[in-house]
Amino acid sequence: MPQVMPAYATHLLVPQESVGYVTRPRAVRLDMLLALGTIVLALAVFSLIVDPGFIRLASLPAFPLLGAHLGHLIHRPVIFVTDRRVVSASRGQTPLSIDLDRLKAIRLQQRAVERLFGYGSLLLLVQPPEYLGEGAFLSYRLSRLPNVTALASALSTAAGFTNDVPTIARNGALRA
Repeated sequence: MPQVMPAYATHLLVPQESVGYVTRPRAVRLDMLLALGTIVLALAVFSLIVDPGFIRLASLPAFPLLGAHLGHLIHRPVIFVTDRRVVSASRGQTPLSIDLDRLKAIRLQQRAVERLFGYGSLLLLVQPPEYLGEGAFLSYRLSRLPNVTALASALSTAAGFTNDVPTIARNGALRA
C-alpha cells in the first residue's frame, strides 16, 4: 500500500521534483514494544493463575505507549526520497534535507529481531558543505523505520550507487 504524502510535506517539494519513495517512522521502538508486550503477557498469565483482578496492572505499561502514539500522531513524521534529495520532515519542526549528490554512504543497521519484524535504522554519511579535512563526514541516523531495506534500496538507486547496501553487524563489523 503506497504511503500518502501529508500536506506539510508536499510543500517542501521544489518544482519538477518527483517523489520515488515515502515511508513513516514507527511511533515506538521495537524493543520497547516487545518489553511492554512481555510484561502485559506475564501479568495476564499471573492473573489467570493467582488473582483475576491483577490484570488491571496491565494498564500501567500502556501509558508510555499511549504518550508515544499521541506525540507521533501530532507530529506525523514522514521520510521521502526524491530524484534530488532525501527529506525527513515532521509537522512543526525544521525538515532535514540531504542532497543525493552529497550522500557518500548508506549503512543499514538491523538486529536479528528487528530484521524479523521489518524494523531498522539507516545511517547516512554525508559530505559536509565545506572542507573539514580528509575523511570528514556528517552522519544522520533515520531510526524506527518500517521496511528499511526498501528505503535503503530506493536511496541507493536514487543516489546512483552501484553496489549493494552494506550492513553493520551488532559488533560494528562491516559486511557486504
